[in-house]
Amino acid sequence: MFKMFNIKNDSTNPAYNLALEEYLCSLGHEVFMLWRNEPSIILGRFNDINQCVNLEACQNIHVIRRNSGGGAVYHDLGNINYSFILHDKKIYSLSFFADIVIKILYDTGINGSLAFTHNDIMLNDCKISGTAQYHHNNIILHHGTLLFDSDLMMIQKVLKRSGRVANIRPSLKRDMNLSEFMNALRDNIGSEFMTLTQEQLHRVNDLMQRKYLNHKWNMEGIYNHDRV
Repeated sequence: MFKMFNIKNDSTNPAYNLALEEYLCSLGHEVFMLWRNEPSIILGRFNDINQCVNLEACQNIHVIRRNSGGGAVYHDLGNINYSFILHDKKIYSLSFFADIVIKILYDTGINGSLAFTHNDIMLNDCKISGTAQYHHNNIILHHGTLLFDSDLMMIQKVLKRSGRVANIRPSLKRDMNLSEFMNALRDNIGSEFMTLTQEQLHRVNDLMQRKYLNHKWNMEGIYNHDRV
């Protein structure tokens, strides 16, 4: 499919994970990464937090803003996030990546009809995946969610606009736990693993502190040093 590196990331800290994703965009490698966040609202770059999030329902839930556009999403440990980082040698449409993910879902045993509509992957008329893209310095970041076994009631509670959503796990032909499903996703990409150095990890942590733990960035989308 692609010749790219696979990044293994066990962190569930949303600020760290978004910093890692941004840092990977600066390396010049083509990479694929699966990752998860503890309960979090992840805002699109241009979202007005008051228009899309029920803040009074977000006690003990992180609120972090990402670089890409699109709507606010809820993450928890039952949700899987995926990231493709590629050289922007040609225009990669949202549907190009959706077709890849839909094929992988079929290969992992989804027993249902899948479709791509707008920025979402649908299963039996319910959203199971939201997607977004970010372009910077000839790099394209395409990332999305996969609702595997998430708290769907919490999604309705914390987001003002969520629509019909569903989990993937009940539609699998053969039940898998989350780890098995993530391994199946990685196997379908078939990439070589890459490990970051301690110096690189230090840069990720520095970016997390400067940007993704920055109140003005997370609440207002204002950040004056938009580089790694």
